[in-house]
Amino acid sequence: MGSMLLLSLRTPYHEICPFQSLQSNPKFTINFTSSINFTSPNCLKPRWASSVSQIQPPKISATTTPWRRRATSKNQRNLPSSDQIDVVLHKSNIHGYCQVGRTREAARELEVLEESGAVPDVKTYTVLIRSYCKDRNLDEALRLLDRMKVDPNVVTYNTVLKGLCDSRKLDLAQEVLDQMKVAPDVVTYNTLLKGLCNFKMVDKALGVFDRMKVAPDVVTYGTLMKGLCDSGKLDKALEMFDQMKVAPNVVTYGTLMKGLCGSGKLDKALEMFDQMKVAPNVVIYTTLLKGLCGSGKLDKALEMFEQMKVAPNVVTYSTLLKGLCGSGKLDKALEVFDRMKVAPDAVTYTTLLEGLCDSGKTEQGCELLAEMKDKGLKPDIVTYTSLVTGLAKAGNLDEAINLLEGFKDVGITPTMITFGSIISGLCKTKQADRAIDFLDYMVWKGWKPDENCYGILIRGIASEGLAKEARELLKELDARELVKKTWAKNFARKCQGC
Repeated sequence: MGSMLLLSLRTPYHEICPFQSLQSNPKFTINFTSSINFTSPNCLKPRWASSVSQIQPPKISATTTPWRRRATSKNQRNLPSSDQIDVVLHKSNIHGYCQVGRTREAARELEVLEESGAVPDVKTYTVLIRSYCKDRNLDEALRLLDRMKVDPNVVTYNTVLKGLCDSRKLDLAQEVLDQMKVAPDVVTYNTLLKGLCNFKMVDKALGVFDRMKVAPDVVTYGTLMKGLCDSGKLDKALEMFDQMKVAPNVVTYGTLMKGLCGSGKLDKALEMFDQMKVAPNVVIYTTLLKGLCGSGKLDKALEMFEQMKVAPNVVTYSTLLKGLCGSGKLDKALEVFDRMKVAPDAVTYTTLLEGLCDSGKTEQGCELLAEMKDKGLKPDIVTYTSLVTGLAKAGNLDEAINLLEGFKDVGITPTMITFGSIISGLCKTKQADRAIDFLDYMVWKGWKPDENCYGILIRGIASEGLAKEARELLKELDARELVKKTWAKNFARKCQGC
């Protein structure tokens, strides 16, 4: 058939070309033999289409049934043979349907091919299996794998393994690996190792690693090191790093430095940074800046930031701003913010806004919120909670409540964390009386305080030298069953020194 399609069957044009957008009524039918040229991989255009302005549908006999229509029995279907259909067209449709997520239609195209006697190639089967996996329809993916009319290749198996691992069916993935009819490659093993490590099954991953029948690559080592670091087995990760049989890449170094910084071993991370055999990327700089800021080494962090050999991204700036704001260096944070060479995002604004509110500069915080909105950025619950808390701490409780009332206008629902932050802010500034007023407001508005809110309030009352009143409030909450008895007993035990 080549690039020509010979139609001797009466088939609706819109079924021949499912991806064509038609300006006129597409549902005319063809009841005669006609040659059609392919004008593109996804679209067919009859030679005679340009020479007629309108096609009149021919009269159809009531006794004739289109071959695509399902009969009551499989044996009754009037299906064409493989020499009567265009195999390339149906394969192209399968790829097209899968690409746009229409797996069911793609499966019907495959069924037409198979029942005509044509044998689809392994790539076509793999494309449909991948589409099933994306739909989380793993049963159909496995059924198709079992009934393939050609031998699956390693890409087919890797596709199935990825789908199983992403759905946490790791035992089944191991079974598929053991029953493979072709030799697994390094991608096969890396897929399974990543699935195991993602779900904290690093010991099983190490077992698979020991049984690998191919040489591991840098991705294999990086996957296992990340799994070990995430599981708190940093020493084992460093040991594997020393035993690597391939050169580490920038991702390998980044994984280990993140693990070292997260375990408080900042000096070891900086030492590894100095010994790197590849150029560091922005992720590594950001990781080290976070570690330096978290350790209170702001001067060192600023020095590294100024000496960066790659352009900082918005995450780098947000990390540094958070460290500066958290250390009370608000002026320096504002200076860095003003010198940003990339557009700040919502996280950047929220970080700086939180620093301003913690320093009592709520007016500047409100201005920053307005600027954020003017730039088309959408503040989230963290942004508003920071500002509400800052206003409450500054004694502007009415303003805080007004802002809280406006949450619904911007599509945000306050959480107990929001309320707890306000109560905590009031109590930290020795305003327990205002905290009690705010709790009354919550109840009046229909928000039920949780045990965390009550706990913050009781501690705040006790911290102002009102230990007796705090204990009486706890007893009253317990008696009215507003808190669980076990919580009340444990909280009373913790606060015996109050």
